[in-house]
Amino acid sequence: MFNECKHLHDILDAQIDIIERHIDQHKWFQGIANKDKAIFDFIEKYGFIMREFYCSRACKDRFDCELAQKYNPK
Repeated sequence: MFNECKHLHDILDAQIDIIERHIDQHKWFQGIANKDKAIFDFIEKYGFIMREFYCSRACKDRFDCELAQKYNPK
């Protein structure tokens, strides 16, 4: 049976918050003028880190979730 995340909307909300706080700096540092392109670039570069952090530290079900186990929840 396929195991799926029950908190996908929470992960996405957290990612949106992080992106909104940092996108202007990311645009400047990467020399990207277009906000949509900068968001795509940010997600491509840091999306896996945001997911790993959420699943290993913030998710309330991280100790029981098979998907989170590869991130060694604490």
